[in-house]
Amino acid sequence: MLLVDDRAGSKELAAPLQKMGLLVELTRLEFGDVAFIGKGEGGKDVSIGIEFKQLGELVTSFRSERLQGFQLPGMRDSYDYSYLFFEGAWLYDKQGVLQRRSKHTGKLKPMEGKMTISELLKRVFVLHLRGGLNPWPTTSRPDTLSSIRDLYRTWTDKALDEHTSHLGIYTAPSLVQMSDFRVTVSTFPGVGRAGSKAVEQFFEGNLARAVAASPAVWASIVIIDSNGKPRRFGEKVAERIWTHCHGG
Repeated sequence: MLLVDDRAGSKELAAPLQKMGLLVELTRLEFGDVAFIGKGEGGKDVSIGIEFKQLGELVTSFRSERLQGFQLPGMRDSYDYSYLFFEGAWLYDKQGVLQRRSKHTGKLKPMEGKMTISELLKRVFVLHLRGGLNPWPTTSRPDTLSSIRDLYRTWTDKALDEHTSHLGIYTAPSLVQMSDFRVTVSTFPGVGRAGSKAVEQFFEGNLARAVAASPAVWASIVIIDSNGKPRRFGEKVAERIWTHCHGG
C-alpha cells in the first residue's frame, strides 16, 4: 500500500495512483510525500520514502535551505531508502538560468531563486552522493505517476537480492564475421568458436563431409586450445559430436 501525505501538493497524487490500480491511503506523513514498505534482501521489510517537488519548488527549497537543512535529515531518519522526485520542464536561457512559462502571457521568465541549470544539477548530485537522496526528474504529471508506480513495483514485486537486471555476461562481437560453416559447427559439442576454424580448414568448408565424418576422423582433428597449445578433439568429444549430428 502507498501512503500519501494528505496536505496540498501531495494529496493530488492519490486519486490518479488509485486509478492506476494501486492501493492508496491518505495520511499525515512527518517527512516525504509518499511512503511504502518494500522488500529488502531476503524479503526483509524496508521503508521507502519519496519527497516530491515541482521544479520551481525545488529551486526555492535549495535557496531557503529547507530541503538540505530540514527535509533531508528527516528523510534519512525516517526511511531506509529515500528518493527525490522533481517535476517540470527544463527551460533555461542562454546563460543557463532556469525559466518558467507565465500562465497569463505564455512567455518565459526566470524562476524564483534565479538558479542556473548547472547549479541545480550539481546540488542534486551532492544530495545523492553525500545525502543518500536518490534523484528522479520527471517532465509531467503522467511521467511522475508512472515513475512512482514502477518504483513501488520494483520494491514490492520481489526481494531486493532477487533482482538480476544488474547482472549479465558480455561476449564481445567478433571483429571477423564467421562463415556459415563455422557458425554451424561451433554449436557442435566441444567445438565452439575457436575449434570451428580448425574444423573448417580440415573439411575445407564442406558441411556434408563434416556431418558424415566418423568419430575416428573427428577425434584426429587438431585444434589450438585456450593456452595456445595444439591438441586433438579426442574420442569422447568425437562421440558426442557424432551423436549430435546423427541423433544416436
